Amino acid sequence: MAIQEVPSLLRLFNPQYAADPYSFYRELREKSPVYYDKMMRSWVVLGYAEISSLSKGNRLSGSRIESFYEQLPDEARAEIEPLKNAIADMMVFHEPPRHTKLRGLIRPGLTPRFIREMRPVIEELTDELLDRAAGRGRMDVIHDFSEPLTRGVIARLGGVPDHAAHLLERWQGLLFEFFAQSRKEIPRVTALREIFDEGAEERRAGTGKDFFSQIVAEQLKDGDFTDDEVFANLLMLIDAGQATTTHLIGNAVLALIRNRDQLELLRERRELGTQAAHEFLRYDSSVQFTTRVALSDIDILGHRIEQGESVTLVLGSGNRDPLKYENPNQLDITRHAADHLSFGHGIHYCLGAALAVAEIEIAVSRLLERTEGLRLLEDRPEWQENINFRFLKGLPVAFEPIH
Repeated sequence: MAIQEVPSLLRLFNPQYAADPYSFYRELREKSPVYYDKMMRSWVVLGYAEISSLSKGNRLSGSRIESFYEQLPDEARAEIEPLKNAIADMMVFHEPPRHTKLRGLIRPGLTPRFIREMRPVIEELTDELLDRAAGRGRMDVIHDFSEPLTRGVIARLGGVPDHAAHLLERWQGLLFEFFAQSRKEIPRVTALREIFDEGAEERRAGTGKDFFSQIVAEQLKDGDFTDDEVFANLLMLIDAGQATTTHLIGNAVLALIRNRDQLELLRERRELGTQAAHEFLRYDSSVQFTTRVALSDIDILGHRIEQGESVTLVLGSGNRDPLKYENPNQLDITRHAADHLSFGHGIHYCLGAALAVAEIEIAVSRLLERTEGLRLLEDRPEWQENINFRFLKGLPVAFEPIH
């Protein structure tokens, strides 16, 4: 089959798609759900079935740190080497058997019991933030609510003391910074490593009091993990658990305000909270695509992806694929959407998924319980200029508090 000429995914930088990339995804999907993007030098996969299939198999690899780093000029490598060393042991950048080992560090501790223990922490922080906003009758959902909420959860999770809490402020993502060849986050990572090292002895003795130490206690006792590996995967939890969850909550609130029938339905039927959280994730995820490398030649929909080529899985497109979801552009909190692509599939499925869902559910439910007349103060909230991440610059709202 001849490869069709399809517009580059980079067209998403056009301002007309900033507020709604989904119409562009639909255009691309209808032309070809799989195509080679010459400008990106990557295969682009847009259909739910194809993304799901490639994610579950062992045909793609997330191991791209070293290859990216090695192709940089010597000066650029030297500048970002400290950041590269800090994140190189993240499990997302490895395949079995290394990936299996690193995943085994964290996964056993992320139990349903752990999520139950975290819920009171999330509820307490949520109520504190809403208490502060109640008297004003307005707030910025991102800066006054979701960001300090997720930051507080991560601080409790990672054992970051109050005097160092500023190290988690305005966290935008270490992976983005690395691939952008930015040195900006190196001082922050260095300071966090110092705090991490202060608790290393207690963590390995199984006497650490923070949630992260409890998550890894048994694995450190029984397994052969270096401090670099443990720290890198703590950073991964911070990366996944703060910035992305901050904006998942923001996107969810925006979606509800723009779909008043769903807002009122969720207010009336609180039992739909978890189901609604998954629908928010499907409808407007804060992460829109992920990039992998082909481990072998792959034949898909008549196209040949050759070993070593880049493959971009457009999760935001797959989540709106009409071949998978009926009326995909409609927000429907009664939809069973837990099979969305936003947390990935297969061995790279997000380990923090259950915690993120709990944060979204609690934050949105508490917000609706404690306010009425929730409305936007800006008709067209602005989005950050990043086509991979659906991050709002801010979300000012007004409301009447319910006492």
